[in-house]
Amino acid sequence: METVIFSGMGNSQAVGEALMGLLADAGTEADMLWVFPVYAWGVPPVLVRYIEGLDLTGRVCHMVCTFGDEAGRTDRQWRRLIAGRGGTPGGVYGVRMPNTYVCLPFFDVDSPRVRQAKLDAAGERVEAIARAIASGSRATDLYYAGPLPGLKSRLIYPWFFRNQMKMGRFHHTVGCTGCGVCASACPSGNITRDVDGAPQWGSDCAFCLRCYHICPQHAVAYGRQTSGKGQYLHPKFRPSRFPGGDDDGQK
Repeated sequence: METVIFSGMGNSQAVGEALMGLLADAGTEADMLWVFPVYAWGVPPVLVRYIEGLDLTGRVCHMVCTFGDEAGRTDRQWRRLIAGRGGTPGGVYGVRMPNTYVCLPFFDVDSPRVRQAKLDAAGERVEAIARAIASGSRATDLYYAGPLPGLKSRLIYPWFFRNQMKMGRFHHTVGCTGCGVCASACPSGNITRDVDGAPQWGSDCAFCLRCYHICPQHAVAYGRQTSGKGQYLHPKFRPSRFPGGDDDGQK
C-alpha cells in the first residue's frame, strides 16, 4: 500500500509507520493510505494543495488523522478532496495524540501525564484501524469529532487560515544561539539564516510549528502567543520532508 505521511512533530509519522508495518501483508496494494494531523478542524492547507495537483483516478484513499482533542468534520472535507481528484474515499479514521498547537491563548502542549496517556492508548487504536482497513472497510470513525463539528470545520477552518496563519509573526528571541537546528529541520525548507546564523522565515511556511518545538534553546516564538508555552516532539520523532518536497513523505 502506498502511504503518504505529513507530520510536523512526529505524531502522524509514528502512527503512519505503525500502520505501514501492520498493513504490509494486508493485500491492499492498489489502495493509498494518507496520515496527517488535523489543522483547525480540517485538512492542512499544504496537503490540500498537494492533493489538488494529483490524479487519483482508480485509487481508494484511506485517511487517518491525528488530533489533540477534536477532529471536527475533517472527514467530509477529505471525501470532497479525494472525489474531486477522481479517487474513491476509503476508510476515515482518527487517533488522539499529544497536543502540539501553541499559537492561541489557552492552547498549550499537554501535561506529561496526559501526554503519556494518549501515547499509551494510541497503539491499540492504531491496531484497530489497521484491522478495519485490511478488512476492506470504508467506514468513518473519527474517534471524536467534538461539539459543533460542522460549525468549526465550515466556518472557523477558513477563518483561521485567512486571519491567524501569519508567517511574519515567527521570530527568534534573545536566547537564539544561531545553531541552525530550526533551519535544517524545516520540512518545507522555508527557514534560512542571516550572516549571524539567526533564522529568517520565508513565505512557504506550512505552519507545522516544528521550528518552535525542535529549538533546543526554546528561542523560536510566534508573536507573543507562545510565551511561556511548552514544547513537544514524539519520542520517535525524526526530521522528514512534507509531501511535494525532496523527500515527499511517500513510503
